[in-house]
Amino acid sequence: MAFQQAELKNETELEFLLKQDLEQIKNIQRRVANISIGASTLRGQGPPGFVRTAREFLIELNLRIDNINEEQFKNWLDENTEKLMEKFPGAKNNWGAARKAINVFLEEAFYNRFLAEEYNLHKLEEFLEIPLDNHVVTELIKHGNRCNLPKWNSIKKLTLADNEIYQNCAREVANEKRTKRIYLDLEFWRSP
Repeated sequence: MAFQQAELKNETELEFLLKQDLEQIKNIQRRVANISIGASTLRGQGPPGFVRTAREFLIELNLRIDNINEEQFKNWLDENTEKLMEKFPGAKNNWGAARKAINVFLEEAFYNRFLAEEYNLHKLEEFLEIPLDNHVVTELIKHGNRCNLPKWNSIKKLTLADNEIYQNCAREVANEKRTKRIYLDLEFWRSP
């Protein structure tokens, strides 16, 4: 960012540039949260204010999680899924919508150059989950029919246990394609 290119004259200038960079990163995170959680992302998941609640949560989500292993990441993801679910107005048991919102946001943050660089999100590539929805599940069934997937009802009815089964299947499919499961979303999202 700015302080990396500037010739610094004193410590006050460095502090100013660091503060300016931090504000810019927060603005980018706000933008990514607002763009990634559009009306269609959580359509029909809850009452008015549902999407706004998800966006506000994601704007404040601490993404400095680069020095963790897969188990720690999963725990972080599970904890934040529960936290977001508790904040949802009138739909406090919608675990699936909370997990989908976080996964969609993390995917977009991962692809955003500024957030990825600031938070070293490339280190999470192996751990990131594919955001689940009807399109993704349909493609997983096509590509991973041996996975013995549970019947898909809706994102509203998704549980932690079923999510793990779908994510394990996505990892198998990704391994066969010699990629990571987060990249499957690029192929599966609104696939013809």
